[in-house]
Amino acid sequence: MTRINTNVASLRGLRSVERANSLLNTSLQRLSTGVQINSGKDDPAGLIASETLKSQIVSIETSIKNSNRANNVIATADSALGEISGLLNQIRGLVQEGLNTGALSQTEIDANQLQIDSALSAINRISANATFGGDKLIDGSKSFTTQVSTTNSAKISEFQIDEAVFGSSSTILVDATITTAAEKGSLSYTGGDLTQETTVEIAGSVGSQVLFFGSSSTYENIRDAINAATDVTGVEATFVDDAGTAAAAAGTVTLAATGAAATAGTASFTSAGNENDLSFTAATAGAFSGTNAVSVVFSLNADTNNASSVSVTGNVITISLENDTNSASVAVASDIEALFNANSNATALASISLPDDSGTTGSGVVSGALTNATLNNGTENFDTNNDIVITNDTAGLLTGTNIPSVAFSLQADSNDGTSVSVSGSAITVALAVDATQTDTSSVQASDVIAAINGNTTAAALVTASNAAGNDGSGVFNYTSAAQAINGTDASSGSTAALTLTSQNFGSSEFVEVNVLAGSFDTYDSTGTSAVQVSRDTGADVVANINGQVAQGTGLKASVSSANLVASLTFNAVNNVAAETAQVTITGGGSLFQIGQEVSAAGQLGMGIEAINTARLGGISGKIYELGSGRGKSLNDVGPSVTGADLVNIIDESINRVSNLRGRLGAVQKNVIETNITSLGVALENISAARSEIIDTDFAAETAQLTKSQILSQAAISVLQIANNNPQQVLTLLG
Repeated sequence: MTRINTNVASLRGLRSVERANSLLNTSLQRLSTGVQINSGKDDPAGLIASETLKSQIVSIETSIKNSNRANNVIATADSALGEISGLLNQIRGLVQEGLNTGALSQTEIDANQLQIDSALSAINRISANATFGGDKLIDGSKSFTTQVSTTNSAKISEFQIDEAVFGSSSTILVDATITTAAEKGSLSYTGGDLTQETTVEIAGSVGSQVLFFGSSSTYENIRDAINAATDVTGVEATFVDDAGTAAAAAGTVTLAATGAAATAGTASFTSAGNENDLSFTAATAGAFSGTNAVSVVFSLNADTNNASSVSVTGNVITISLENDTNSASVAVASDIEALFNANSNATALASISLPDDSGTTGSGVVSGALTNATLNNGTENFDTNNDIVITNDTAGLLTGTNIPSVAFSLQADSNDGTSVSVSGSAITVALAVDATQTDTSSVQASDVIAAINGNTTAAALVTASNAAGNDGSGVFNYTSAAQAINGTDASSGSTAALTLTSQNFGSSEFVEVNVLAGSFDTYDSTGTSAVQVSRDTGADVVANINGQVAQGTGLKASVSSANLVASLTFNAVNNVAAETAQVTITGGGSLFQIGQEVSAAGQLGMGIEAINTARLGGISGKIYELGSGRGKSLNDVGPSVTGADLVNIIDESINRVSNLRGRLGAVQKNVIETNITSLGVALENISAARSEIIDTDFAAETAQLTKSQILSQAAISVLQIANNNPQQVLTLLG
């Protein structure tokens, strides 16, 4: 090497030193931080993958935290419900003990009632004070808020929304439609009065009872004996007489007001010339009569400077025609049509059209002597609040002439007011006549109801009330023949029959008759002797909820999906195919974000209804009624309030609490805990995947460090040698 200005060997050595030192620094950084991607330049693709997995890890960790929090909330609610369940069982024991009046003194019964009152107060106190993080849990504040129309409310006895996730919707519609009605278990006996001593076992879903009948026992005797054991068997009997008239239950009939609505009138105005005729049709059929009738009036403007115009005063439409200097109309028919249609007050009363005179429709000038006309002057429409429900007040055997009936007629004189008269069981209502409209009533349905209920003799036979959804403000004009008000006809024809039915609907309900001695043949529920059976089972309602096949239990239809868990229970009278009921969920409930996705897929919406003495209970009554002075305390037990009534209320309350605890427990076990477990497994795997990408492999990195150290030392030695080589040039100068 004889050139010294550029020491190429030294530069090579320096580059090697720098590279070795860079590798050494990288190894030292990775070993000191424990991660092998400390900046984007270390591994751009790895950094992106690592941050994506890191975001998912944070989401999973938060979901696990949220799930544990939700679990704690539900566990707190369950603890409070457990205490309420214990109090209810305590009340049941006190009631059952208090019914032992033959062995307990009145003082002891009063002491039991005092304990019951205290337990009821404790239930309300627990309901009001069960909180988590300041939020009350079982006072109803965490239940869903709903809207139900009056019409739909009349169709269902109960509905319950357990879970609902709104997602992007502000409301959720629960739409239930019956496809097949629920049925009771039912058998028919048509054998007439017994001719020999007979022993039968009557069995139902509640239990069984053996009944003994003597020879010549009548339908009524058999019916009464079966009904006396209904609380033991769950089976009740109804007698139907030879006319097919049900005799055991009071009947109801809904009377719909009659009267034809007026047809909207039409008036055509013919003008001299062609293509200038106008036709008007009233927009509303009926409801306008006399001075209120819709009418059209034509006039000619007094000033030639005024254009044609359409104005409305009350129900009178006035059309002012534009004129020329000779006081002749220059208004074109199509222009009048446009002005009319542009006036919202006019179009609310009538519509306009242009009859075709074979030329260009509406192109002619409206002129000539136009006659003003009334478009309609028909009978006033009846509104929707005039139907009346009349219920037979007398239960029991009603046959022939003693079945109550109601007949309506119109008074002969318009000066006579509405009156009610009774002859035997026949009730006649004479309606006041509207003096301005021939043969038409002007009496509101509410007045008819008041007249019937205000007549002492009539009120002893029937009770009149508004039909569902009506307020009685409509005009009632019912003039048909008398309506007999019977119970439900349980027979299929003219043969007398005794019908045995289960108390409730559903596949778990049944009626079974086992003949132990004598003869007591039973048939299918239609009374057809060709099909002899001794047992009949009911059927659950078959329905769809929001298009999904619902699970039927008696009259209750339930649906369970990812976003909705709800049930609706139809009334018995609405238990018919194609019947529809709707409930709208508008908000409320508790939303738990337990999944990674911030959407319906990762959310759980739960509703916890109020659990207090006003809500606990069922069809038998509410638990608060067991308190002193509430009508069903131990001191109220007697002929009208049986001990079974009290026990049924308590059992229904216990079932309600138990079902809620079971539902909450199912969510804890099957949703939240499984969610925590699956999220934990996902966290492990995703963390392992991220570790593969970002964490330092210390074994490999220490080997790299050693290598980098050796290379650095070697490079420095080489650099030293390269820097010494130019010294040899001095020998040439010597």
